[in-house]
Amino acid sequence: MEDILVVEGLTKTFGGLAAVKEVSFRVRPNIIKAIIGPNGAGKTTLYDLLTGLYRPDGGSAVFMGREILGLPPHRVTALGIARTFQTVRIFPGMTVRENVMVGLHHRTRTGMFASAFRLPRARREESWMWEESLAYLDMVGLEMQADNLAGSLPFGQQRLLEVARALATSPRLVLLDEPAAGLNDYETRELGEVIRRIRDGGVTVLLVEHDMGLVMSISEEVLVLDHGEVIAEGTPEEVRNDPRVIEAYLGAEINEGQRA
Repeated sequence: MEDILVVEGLTKTFGGLAAVKEVSFRVRPNIIKAIIGPNGAGKTTLYDLLTGLYRPDGGSAVFMGREILGLPPHRVTALGIARTFQTVRIFPGMTVRENVMVGLHHRTRTGMFASAFRLPRARREESWMWEESLAYLDMVGLEMQADNLAGSLPFGQQRLLEVARALATSPRLVLLDEPAAGLNDYETRELGEVIRRIRDGGVTVLLVEHDMGLVMSISEEVLVLDHGEVIAEGTPEEVRNDPRVIEAYLGAEINEGQRA
C-alpha cells in the first residue's frame, strides 16, 4: 500500500541552529506512528513545517502524492491534514458543540449572503453541522457535554475536545502533539482508546508524545529524534532495545513503560 506521507531531507534552522536536520521518514496509511525524543529534539518544529506554520530551509514532504511544504495552513487542512497543539486551544466561551462546528466550517459551501438572509441552503448546512458535530463528540466520549461551555470542561476533556475539532475537518492524517500532557493515568488510558478508534475509523495518526506507556501500547511504528535528527525508527520493540535510543533519551524508562 502506498505511503500516505513521505518526508525527505526536511531541514529548518533558527539563527544557525538546526532544529530539524535532514529528517526523512515515511508513514503508511491507517497506522499509529509515534515520534519521540527529548525536549528540544525538533518534534513540534517538524509538525509546524508539515502544517504550514514554518517554511523549511530544505527538503520535501509529499502527502498523498502532493508536495505540501510551503503551503499555508488552511490549504494543508483542506488537503486532509489536521493537528492539535501542545497547549490546548479551544474557544472557552463557546459550547462544546460550537467548538466542533468551527472545525466543520471549511467543509461548508454557503456564502455570506445566504447565511445573512437565512436562505434554505444555509439552514440545511447549519442543521447538518449541528448533527455532524455530535458524531465527532461521540467519538471522543463528549456527546453528553455538547451544550456545556468548553471552558467548564476538565483539562483532560478539553484535550479530547481539541481532538474532536481536528477530526471534524475530515482529515486523512491527524497530527497529535503531546495529547497526554497533564492527564492522569485513567484519562491517558481513555485517550489511548480514542486514538485507536481514530485509526480504526480510517484516519492515520502521527503522535508526538512523552508518555512511553501510551506510545508503546498503541503505536505500530516509532520514530526517534535527537537534536533534530532521526536516530532510530522501527517497531516499539525494536526502538525499546536500540542502544542509541537508550543512550540518548529513554534509558531504563522505556522498558518500564514510565513517563519520559
